[in-house]
Amino acid sequence: MSDSPSLIFTQKNLLESTLVDSSGALHYTTTTTTGLRGRKVTTITGANAVGKINWREQTFAIGDVCRGWDALRSRVGGGEREWKWDKRVYTLTYVNAYKELLATPTSGPTLTPVRFTAPSTHVLHPWEPATITFPPQLQDGQENLFALMAILQTETMHTDKNHGSGLSAAIDSVSLFN
Repeated sequence: MSDSPSLIFTQKNLLESTLVDSSGALHYTTTTTTGLRGRKVTTITGANAVGKINWREQTFAIGDVCRGWDALRSRVGGGEREWKWDKRVYTLTYVNAYKELLATPTSGPTLTPVRFTAPSTHVLHPWEPATITFPPQLQDGQENLFALMAILQTETMHTDKNHGSGLSAAIDSVSLFN
């Protein structure tokens, strides 16, 4: 486990949330536009970078660079996926019965993973928010943003697969009666 503080998603819907540290300081916001066919674009805004996940075109954009998911990710075996932006490659792996998703750099100064813990709801206990922890050695805002985007895409697709289509996620994030 990393010595870095975790960032907490303040909402159950990861694509419509803020990410804050334990003192309440804002680090990222996520907002998502939707239409009749579900999600359109999720925008992730951080202090030093802005990224966009285009769900319909299946692209990531960071700054002026836009790339398709097929160019960014590949299957490496089992349930693992590799995500690559520029020279940094992360292997994403679910652990602890899909409760955590690790994004482990395959090379570089640190092999400590970015650790995402999914939100949990219990009938008799309060909701536990999702968290993400970046290793202290990972200081590049663009790398952190890309890792966050890969995790959000992977977790959202996993959730959609296990809870129906993307439409169910869109219904969760938008009131149809407004």
